[in-house]
Amino acid sequence: MTLFWIIAALMLLAALALLAPALLGRGTVRGQDRDAQNVRIARERLQELKAEFERGVLNDADYENARQELEQALLVDVEDEAPAAAPAIPNRSGRVTLLVLLVAIPALTVWGYLQLGTPQILTSAVPQGIAGNNQAAGSVVEQTASFEEMVTRLVERLQREPDNAEGWFMLGRSYMTLGRYNEAAEAFRHANELVSDNPNILLRYADALAMAQGGKLTGKPFTLIKQALRVNPDDATGLWLAGIGYEEAGDHKQAILHWHKLLPQLETDPESAQEVRKMIAEAEAKLGHKVEAPDVVSKTPEATSPASIKVRVELDPALRDKAASTDTVFVFARALSGPPMPLAAVRKQVKDLPFEVTLDDAMAMMPQLKLSGFPEVRISARISKSGNAIAQNGDLQGEVAPVKSNTHDTVNILIDTQIKK
Repeated sequence: MTLFWIIAALMLLAALALLAPALLGRGTVRGQDRDAQNVRIARERLQELKAEFERGVLNDADYENARQELEQALLVDVEDEAPAAAPAIPNRSGRVTLLVLLVAIPALTVWGYLQLGTPQILTSAVPQGIAGNNQAAGSVVEQTASFEEMVTRLVERLQREPDNAEGWFMLGRSYMTLGRYNEAAEAFRHANELVSDNPNILLRYADALAMAQGGKLTGKPFTLIKQALRVNPDDATGLWLAGIGYEEAGDHKQAILHWHKLLPQLETDPESAQEVRKMIAEAEAKLGHKVEAPDVVSKTPEATSPASIKVRVELDPALRDKAASTDTVFVFARALSGPPMPLAAVRKQVKDLPFEVTLDDAMAMMPQLKLSGFPEVRISARISKSGNAIAQNGDLQGEVAPVKSNTHDTVNILIDTQIKK
């Protein structure tokens, strides 16, 4: 913090030192030359004020006041001058202007920064690359603080509800976003204990552990990746990471085989496919020969018909007085046997009830978690008083299960139960 203000002060002094000779005129200047010089200096200062205004250092009022003061000072200087033929006179107004600038520039700069800038970032940890723009940095710091508050509330809730697998999964993802990888790994460990053998949780857990050890997949992360592939041998993320894990271990052939198995699933993503081919070529170069692609019959996105379920949602009249018109209504589908995360979700409001929505593969939060990937699902509708995606005490809900993911019938849900915990 102290270093910042020292540098700022030195920069201001340097700017004033450049202006001083022009203002003082090395003792005296002739009247006509002095007029031209004052006008030039005023124009330069006006450009500086405009630049500070455009950067957000000065607001509208401060900019206008400074501009008017500058114009008035220039008018006084010019009016006080003698005709062009007048003899040389002492440059008194230059001293006055310099004195004004010595006081005004630092004062306006510091005041503008404290009012419009974000001095708190000088003593706070801010992600790299944000510090270049004070206003942007302030916005990011504020958003990060708000996000961390949400995470804190989620932690408090999980202390009361330690068996909430979805909550632990969300907490793990939140910690990953914040770069707190050890805590993310611990959250995913809890989720994995509650919902065992779920590839998505296993891979997230592996990713968190790998990031915590500098991005390396060796050890526990690689074990979790192989466990996920035993459950779902065609998981695209699992195949990608397994290839990297084998490559790190020096088993180039296994890395190539896993990446070859992944390629058919990347037909709709040419950029990723190109990256995988590049990794295969590099591994083959290390191996000294090409590895034939295995004859793999893999579940590709095209091999499965897209799923779509039409849902009609109504609220039990007996509970109508317990819901406000602006309360949030979540409609979502979860696997009957599988991950706790929604496969598809829609957000509405109570004032929209009754309504019909369609849940489909396009709403998937992750490519490997789609409606079409699970034969049976559970369809739920919940009115949230807080707008929180996780169920809370007092929320209203309705549910229908099991529902075939390829059904062509409309699923009717009546919200008729109040959650009490």
